[in-house]
Amino acid sequence: MNSVKPIGHFLIVLGMINIVLHLITHNEISNEKPSPVIDITAIDSLAKDSKSRESMIMQILLLGQHKNGLHEGTVIDLCPLCQNDLKITEL
Repeated sequence: MNSVKPIGHFLIVLGMINIVLHLITHNEISNEKPSPVIDITAIDSLAKDSKSRESMIMQILLLGQHKNGLHEGTVIDLCPLCQNDLKITEL
């Protein structure tokens, strides 16, 4: 029974040291300057272009479906043949 007490005390001290180290680390991290935000216009234009490409691909697929009669009775917003004034977008 005597050998259990020193081990228990050691684990308690070790746990307290762990808590203190966590608090010190948390304080150091919370005092750090936030990382700078980088605004890259090329990434924004790339995202916009990829959306345009996706829209163009979807319109071409819907155009093929319309010509094959796959959505003959319904009107689909992106289909150039369902919407007479809709043109296939170009980059």
